Amino acid sequence: MDAEQVAAAAAKHGAVTGVLAAESASGRRSWLVALGDGEERLWLVLDDAGGPVSERATVREVASLVGMSELAAELAGEDDVARVASPAYLDAVGTARLGAATGVVDAFVAEVEARYLLPLS
Repeated sequence: MDAEQVAAAAAKHGAVTGVLAAESASGRRSWLVALGDGEERLWLVLDDAGGPVSERATVREVASLVGMSELAAELAGEDDVARVASPAYLDAVGTARLGAATGVVDAFVAEVEARYLLPLS
């Protein structure tokens, strides 16, 4: 699936305002989807077949990869473009400053969990 297909699959859950790809160290592709804006924003992780994920460990992994990759890109001065958040990407662009900013990522993961669309198991 690509980002447009994921957005279409997620649209049945609400207004899609963002789609971010993540790939685990094992190569499993998942998608973190933002539904709505601001205080009304909810989060949903879809697997690569477009199915919703309710496993807390997977949601945390995807949110962590996305958060770390977005922060690494910002710290490296990269343009805001579509990318796949992955351990390989972090190895390529991560800097020493990234380790000092893990609190930002922890807060993001906590937000995703707190505002997750489905009950987490």
